[in-house]
Formats: sequence, C-alpha cells, structure tokens
Amino acid sequence: MIFKFGKKKQAEILEEAEVELIRFQGALNGVPPEMEANAKLVKIALEPLKELFTDAVTRRADTIRIEPKGDRATIAFLIDGVAIPAGRVPKQRAHAMTQMTKVLCGLDISERTQPQSGGVKASVGEDEFELKTMTTPVAGGMERLLVYIRNLDEKLEKPEHIGMPSELKLAIRNLTSGRKKLFLVCGPSRTGITTTLYASVRGLDAYLHVIFTIGDTEGRSLLNISTFDTDPTHDLQETLRRCIRVEAEVILLDPIRNAEDARVVAGFYDDAVMISEITAADAATGILQMAEWLGDGALAAKVLSGVLSQKLIRKLCNDCKEAFKPSPKLMKKIGLKADEITVLYRKASPPVEPLPKGEEWEPCTTCDDTGYFGRTTIFELIEMSEGMQGLLAGGADATALREQARTEKMRTLKNDAMRLVADGTTSLEELQRAFKGN
Repeated sequence: MIFKFGKKKQAEILEEAEVELIRFQGALNGVPPEMEANAKLVKIALEPLKELFTDAVTRRADTIRIEPKGDRATIAFLIDGVAIPAGRVPKQRAHAMTQMTKVLCGLDISERTQPQSGGVKASVGEDEFELKTMTTPVAGGMERLLVYIRNLDEKLEKPEHIGMPSELKLAIRNLTSGRKKLFLVCGPSRTGITTTLYASVRGLDAYLHVIFTIGDTEGRSLLNISTFDTDPTHDLQETLRRCIRVEAEVILLDPIRNAEDARVVAGFYDDAVMISEITAADAATGILQMAEWLGDGALAAKVLSGVLSQKLIRKLCNDCKEAFKPSPKLMKKIGLKADEITVLYRKASPPVEPLPKGEEWEPCTTCDDTGYFGRTTIFELIEMSEGMQGLLAGGADATALREQARTEKMRTLKNDAMRLVADGTTSLEELQRAFKGN
C-alpha cells in the first residue's frame, strides 16, 4: 500500500493503480550504500521513503522538504513552484527517513552537525530521475532535508523547449554575434536560470561561430560546441587567455559569483563574446551587481552587451481551463486590445447554479484540481543601448534602468507575461500570484 503522504485522494489513486515504487540506482558520488551495516534503519525507513518519493514524482513535484518542528516534522512538495502540504510525521520517523536518504546518497550518517549534499539516481517505471539532496542541522540534533528532483526524460535544451519566442532568440543572436562583450543571464537561485543560459547558447549558430565552453556543463549535451581542455592548475584568467589563443569567438563560462571573477572576465571583454550567469532578482539588478563588482558603472556599461532575466509561471491545465469574455474595461487596464482578443482563460471553478439532478461537479484529475499543469518561462531583456549606458555610467539605480527599458520598448517580464495571457497559456490570477510583492 502506498504510504499516505499528501492528499488522501492522491494516495487512494496511487493505491488503486498499484503504482510501482521508486527504485534507487546508486549514489551520484559513486559511494555504495551501506545497506547491511544499517539494516535496522533500512527495515524501518526504506519503504516509507520509497512511498514518499513515489508520491512526489507521481504528483510532478520538483522539491521535497522535510522540516522538523517540535515533536513532529512537516513534509511539503513544491509543485509548479507552489508549496503543497504533504503530511506530518513523528520526528523520529522523519529522522530515520533523512538518515536513510543519506545512506542512499553515500553520505556520512554519523555527521549531523554540518550541512551535507549529495544525490542518488532513481527510476519510476520508464522514467529516470536524479535526486539531489541537502541536509542542514537544526535544533535538537535533527536535520532538515531538501530533495531536488530532476526528471532526466524531460528535455529542456532548445530555446523553444523553455518557451522562448523566436524574436527573443533572434535578439540574443544579434547581441552575441560579433559583439565582443559579456552577455549575462540572471535570476534568483534555483529558478531555472542555468537552463535558460544553455537554451540561449543553443540558439546561437554554432556553424558560423567557434564556440567553446570552459564551464561545468553538468552533463548537458552541446551540439557543435567544443569543451575547452582546461588545466586544473590554471586560474580563470589563464584559462581565458589560453581559450582566446585558439581563436574562440564565443566562450560559455561558469557562473560569475564574486567581484574577483567579474574583474577577470571584464579584462577580456573585447577579445571574445562571453556568456555567463549571475544570481540576481532581475535584469536591472544584475546590471547593478556587475557595476558594483567592477567598482565602475561606466566600465560595466562598456563590458555588457545585454542582460536576460526570466521568471517561471504556471500554465493553465488544458483539460479543465475555462474561457470567459473579459470586459472592455479589464482589457484596457491590462493593455490588450478587445477587438483582437475576444476571450481569456482562467482556472475552472464549480458552477454557481445547482447542476441537474444526478450530476455532480467533478474536480480535474489531470491537475489534481489546481487548475494548472506545468510551467513556462517569461523573459525580459535589457540591451546596453546608448541611453542605458549613459544611465549606468551616471550611477542610475534599478528603477531608472527599468524605466529606460520601458521607454525604449525593451522586453519586460510583465509585458511578456501578457503574451501568454492573450494566447490562453496562463491566467491573470497566476500573474497576480507570480508578481505579488513586485
């Protein structure tokens, strides 16, 4: 029987369907799991852990969180970017499940005072997964467990796979073709910016340009893009110098994380097109982060060609979304033309009027009655135009940069989001949730 984490309905569906439990297929670090040495732990925790992880992947969760609180631990899934409660268990059971996870990931179960990270390969049916784990010590000798789930069968490689429109792909090509500057992709951590970075690189014409990567590709395939043979004894400066010597035209870098790396990269900005990522809330914030690291807004304006940022939003479930006719007042408020768009879409809701006798409202099983299934990406692109360069050199703040981008009719997150409202991909309610507090 499936252990009943999460909604009762979901557990019952799993039980009735006799879903095959997840199979663990070895730690990512190659350390064999010490199952015999931890036989007691295996006996009490392996099966519940399998049931929890099976429930998570069946419900399309991308994160599992086990958080000890007092004498219990709360379990939550992150599904399409939204936290969903998935049950509570006694803290000792949660502790056993966390320790079992560490065994499967080849980690040290005797160490509970320091954070640990690892991962394990797994499969459910024909689907292959990579589960990356992080444990963090909390009060009382317990640990918080985070599990990040990646479905290896979901290919997010090309621009179109992440929802990048063709005109944006072309704009990125123009900014990275023959303009020997730095192009950045940015966003908050764990929001898909690395996926966007690689999709952007795959959108370049690898037949016209000599493209090298000197970064960790994390096993991603890069067709017609060469991996530069780096020397672990060389620092970033020497590696870039060697790569440019072999006539690299475009260089994909590891993420820029500090001022030292930013200054090194800036020193080569007129030798090759460089593409990298940084952690920042949006494009304007990313530009200012580079200016701060370089200590000179004018230099940042000279080094950068453009900064792309993105945000993930939920897509309406195609099996249950409902159309409605918006009022002209609403269309004017959101900036859409009422004469061109006659209907919008939203999450289905139970009928207000009673149904005919014998009929019942049936919640959608495809999306588990959330109204949404999967996510897509919206984008903003700030190009370093003359006006933008002047503002940055003059010490402008993020608000001024965003206003300049709107004045020059550059792509913004909110304007791009309306594209997806107009074509029925998402709803106004989802945009209100996604931009809450912005």
